[in-house]
Amino acid sequence: MSHAYLISGADLGPRQELARLMARSLVCKADGERPCNTCPACEKAERGIHPDIQTIAPLEDKREILVSAVRELVRDAPVLPNEAEHKVYILEADALNQHAQNAFLKLLEEPPRFASFLLHAENPLRLLPTVRSRCVHLSLAPEANQVATITEEVEALVDSFLEVFAVGGLDLARFCGALEKTERQILSAFIEACHLRLVEGMGCPTADRARLMGAAELFDSLRTDLRFNVSAGHISGKILATLI
Repeated sequence: MSHAYLISGADLGPRQELARLMARSLVCKADGERPCNTCPACEKAERGIHPDIQTIAPLEDKREILVSAVRELVRDAPVLPNEAEHKVYILEADALNQHAQNAFLKLLEEPPRFASFLLHAENPLRLLPTVRSRCVHLSLAPEANQVATITEEVEALVDSFLEVFAVGGLDLARFCGALEKTERQILSAFIEACHLRLVEGMGCPTADRARLMGAAELFDSLRTDLRFNVSAGHISGKILATLI
């Protein structure tokens, strides 16, 4: 296995589940297929008490993993494992700001032979290219029929937004009110698709490029907001407050 993996996907649960499964396989003591899910190491990993598996996530009152937490990881990584052949670090990479990523980079470039890093993120493009390039990327895609349904719903939502964006006023306010009830997966895809359509629209000779650029910058900032797990109400309110 590689020393570093980046797991991406829209849903947090499957990303975490795959990271924990991979962590169990790295500490498992079985001679055959790993993880065996029956040895003491697997049982400890399943209960979250294995001394050689650490999870790095934001503190409850913080949106980001602080650079101090990454520096502590960097200090801990060269220490030999307690029980297993590997020390495994699971990181919620969406929460790593640029300073934390830079602090983590040298460890990714020159890791101890026994250290493994399992990063997971909703959008891997939020990570520095230098971080992504050190990891094997595993993308968790939804099933085909789910993709088709999501795509149709998102396209309809984007078309509706562009119509009300053109006229503004009360129609835009109604749209934003309805957007508050949108599921997070749809909301994330809507923001990405809207940003792309707004940028493409600036290429039209008759377009109001300044207005489109302002809206595109807004949707780019909304992508960052989503990374910090803000609500649909926050997203719709920011769209309304910025564009009205």
